[in-house]
This record gives sequence, structure tokens and C-alpha cells, in this order.
Amino acid sequence: MASHDYYYNEHDENQVDKILKTKKKKKLKRRFKVLFVLFVLILIVAFFLSDYSKVQSIKVVGNEEIKTDDILNSISVNKESIFILVNTSKIEDEVKQVNLVKKANVSRDFFGNIKIEVEEADKVAYSIIDNVTYVIDEMGNVTETKDKAIIQSLQACPMITKFKDLKLLKSFAKQYVEIPELIKSQTSDIVYDPKKMDETRLKFIMDNGKILYLRIEDMVKQLKSFDYEANIAHDDMCVFKFEGNNIYKEACK
Repeated sequence: MASHDYYYNEHDENQVDKILKTKKKKKLKRRFKVLFVLFVLILIVAFFLSDYSKVQSIKVVGNEEIKTDDILNSISVNKESIFILVNTSKIEDEVKQVNLVKKANVSRDFFGNIKIEVEEADKVAYSIIDNVTYVIDEMGNVTETKDKAIIQSLQACPMITKFKDLKLLKSFAKQYVEIPELIKSQTSDIVYDPKKMDETRLKFIMDNGKILYLRIEDMVKQLKSFDYEANIAHDDMCVFKFEGNNIYKEACK
């Protein structure tokens, strides 16, 4: 029996079936992609709707006089906030607006926990205007306070009296924080004591009872070039009037 060789001709295959199979595969592939995208979207939506996507805790550290609630109430984030949308720089800026906050650092971990570290500013003086207590901090900020604990702690700071204008007090504060630390530490009280031709005159009453008369706008320049130890602490004179580059002294009464 003779053998016959068979040669395959691709045109023998039904071309319509081949095209239909190819289209079916592409359709299934597209359907799979759509289903996969929908599945991922469902997971994302489910995550954002769950408690796992939200802030788990907010911890404040470093504050002693500033109330934790005051800091928490100042920020735009709470435990209902979406954690991955939290902007730590924005929180830092918000915390810095709280009275007596000098610095703020905000960090977060991968578990939804936020940590706010604050550094409080030192209080350097205070004043009462129209029964309202104002605190001057080391940065020259003037802030109102009703906190009884803070008001009580102010007794260790120099009291600034007879100021009637908050704007003038703020102008004074910016200058006051620039004067030498030695003089600030030796100051007991400061009295706004203007004269007709000298509207910004101040009366510094020192711990040793001696008195310095200064102008708000000149006191930084004058006191930075002034030898306190030589001219005040060890001088028999009691009153020192600063006028320009001159200092006029008066004997103790």
C-alpha cells in the first residue's frame, strides 16, 4: 500500500472561527481588566470608609502651661480625618498660632498616629489694660490670656503699668525683648510715664530701687551700649535719664 504525504494548508482552517476566537479572547481580556479596576476601586472606597483610613491618635508633648485642648482645638485635623491626607506642615503652622508656642514639630507613623511636639516660649513681662491681662513672651509677642495658672505664674515677671494703648504695648514688646538679658533680669517694674514733649518715655524700676528713664524707640540702642554693672549696680546715683547719647544722673533722695 502506497503512503501518501499530507501537506497542511493554513487556508484549510476556517478563518471565521479563528477571527471569532481572537475577538472572544480580547473581549475576555478587556472584561477582566474592567473587573480588576472595579475591584481595586471597591477596595479603595472600602478603605476610605473604614476606620483604618482615619487618624488613630493625636499626642501632644512638651507643653506644661499651654493646655493640650487648646492645641488640639487649633488644628484642622481630628480622629475623623483621613490619615494619608494629613499635612504635617500645615498642622505645625496652626500650632504656632497658639499663645506662648515658640516651636512646633509634627510627625506621623504608618499606623495613623500623629505626634505634636511643642516648645513653649518664656514669659518675660505682662501688662493689664482695661482689666485684660496681656503676656509678652521672649519673641516679643503680646497675647491675651484668661488662664488662671498662667496669670499666677506672671507674678515672677516684670509688670508693665499705665499703658492705655495695646498698639503701643506691642511696639514696646518688640523693643523690650531686644535689650540685654542682664537688664531684663534686674527689672522689677516698668511704668509708662510720658511727658508732654516725650510721649514714649518709660520708667524702669530696678530690683535695687534705682530708676532708668528711657524712650521706647531708643532703649535697645542705648542699653546695648550701656555698662549696667559699672553705671547702675555700683553707682551711688539713683536716677538715670537716657537722652540721645547722654545719660543724666540724679542722686538718691
